[in-house]
Amino acid sequence: MIVLIGGFLVSMIPAAAMYFWLKTKGGATDPEGFKLSCREALKNGFLSTLAVLPISAVFAFCLNMLGLRRDSSLLGAFLHTFIVLAFAEELAKSLMLRKTLKKAEYNYTWLDMIALMVIVAIGFEVLESVVYAFGSGPIHMIVRGVTLMHGGYGFIEGWFYGKAAYTGKKWYAVVGFLICVILHGAYDFGLSSQFEAAAGENYAFLSVSLAIFALVVFGWMIIFFAKKKKPQYTEPLFEDTEE
Repeated sequence: MIVLIGGFLVSMIPAAAMYFWLKTKGGATDPEGFKLSCREALKNGFLSTLAVLPISAVFAFCLNMLGLRRDSSLLGAFLHTFIVLAFAEELAKSLMLRKTLKKAEYNYTWLDMIALMVIVAIGFEVLESVVYAFGSGPIHMIVRGVTLMHGGYGFIEGWFYGKAAYTGKKWYAVVGFLICVILHGAYDFGLSSQFEAAAGENYAFLSVSLAIFALVVFGWMIIFFAKKKKPQYTEPLFEDTEE
């Protein structure tokens, strides 16, 4: 039990460090307003873990009615991981970002949107990790924590959402959302027992490749936030209408 608790606490270090670091990277237009939004985003990230339950339940019910249960076939597992898990979770996080931005009382930037989406994803990942802790070993928990997969998806999604707001082209947001659903679904499906049975000897290689890719995205995110930003990332996304 002590080893399990220790593994869980270690797995939380990357998420906590990323949250406090991100609070220092945004807020070009209003540092205090940005910090308040960071706290709101973290809270909404926690709530997104609960919001995903009814969404996933509806999708799971529809698949079950079609005879496509998770354990029924490889196709059932595929649809479950991509729709019941990946699509539902990315949708819940996306809705919570919108909730966060609606409550923001300052003119946020593209960089702020990216950081807030990552924080929402971190909040989701923290509570999800609590659930996974009951059925995982310490090594598995640490790998999940270090790769910070949801944070990586949040980074990609946040960048595209900011691009949509910056250019006024909403299809960027759709593209970002779909990319994350595909990446998320592929990761979950690659870890499913059905895929393991179908992949045979290639399962270990593919699983390691997915984990390495998650680390690459995590590194890409760190580099992006660490580098000096172009003006387009730090300028207000919307004109201030107040006189």
